[in-house]
Amino acid sequence: MLPFIRIGLLVLLALPAIAQQVIKGYSKPAAFHIVPTEDTISTSLSITTNFEFYKNERKTALIIGNGTYKSGPLKNAVNDALDMAALLSEKGFKVILRKDASRAEMREAIREFGNEISEGGVGLFYYSGHGLQVDGVNYLVPLDADIELKAEVAEECVSANTVLKVMEYSNNRINIIILDACRNNPFRSFSRSDEKGITRMDPPQGAKQGSIVAFATAPGDVASDGDGRNGLYTSKLMKYINTPGLKLEEVFKMTRIDVLGISDGRQIPWENNSLTGDFYFTFN
Repeated sequence: MLPFIRIGLLVLLALPAIAQQVIKGYSKPAAFHIVPTEDTISTSLSITTNFEFYKNERKTALIIGNGTYKSGPLKNAVNDALDMAALLSEKGFKVILRKDASRAEMREAIREFGNEISEGGVGLFYYSGHGLQVDGVNYLVPLDADIELKAEVAEECVSANTVLKVMEYSNNRINIIILDACRNNPFRSFSRSDEKGITRMDPPQGAKQGSIVAFATAPGDVASDGDGRNGLYTSKLMKYINTPGLKLEEVFKMTRIDVLGISDGRQIPWENNSLTGDFYFTFN
């Protein structure tokens, strides 16, 4: 019996090693197949950005610059609009440009913009000029605005909410709104001390991957018109739009850092956003 007992003990001692060999024999390296979305390219080693998607994506911009007002002219607003339009055109945007526009011309441009962005893609609205807030509503001031009473603002100006609603009803992936409109109010006869600049605005809903609203300075503050060809905010914004590899949020962050430094902290660019997707202006 002893030989059989010894054999049994040897078998018991060998079982763990045999089990490991069986497991190794039936185990295979795990294989994971990652299907790329339209935003990314996946490889077995890394996930990298698909810049071709952003390059070929439909992009539409409405640019309005109003400067030669009879009351409170702005020396840089039209230059800002012209230069921004040229830069965005280089980046693949279809640009609708209006300078020194009347209320009727602004409204017509917004309609044209609305028709264009109904086909989807990325929509961008940029405005440089006078803007003001009345009772919590922001208004963009046309060149032909004739305002003496506060009650006339709504009928003489264009509500910024109109643009937001047009973008909200679009089929866009991302909406971008940039307002360099926080200059001194030329209609001080009816403005209150707590209605400087323009007030906070929430990003429009409806875009598939969110929206962002960017202001030249903090809500309720006033921005610099600048001493050169362009206003302080727009000059730095264009610099970073033209910087390769920056995501949309990074463009505005770097702009804010520069403006803060140059203005010694007096002007703080501001954004509200609901973004869930990425966008790049410049790739290489």
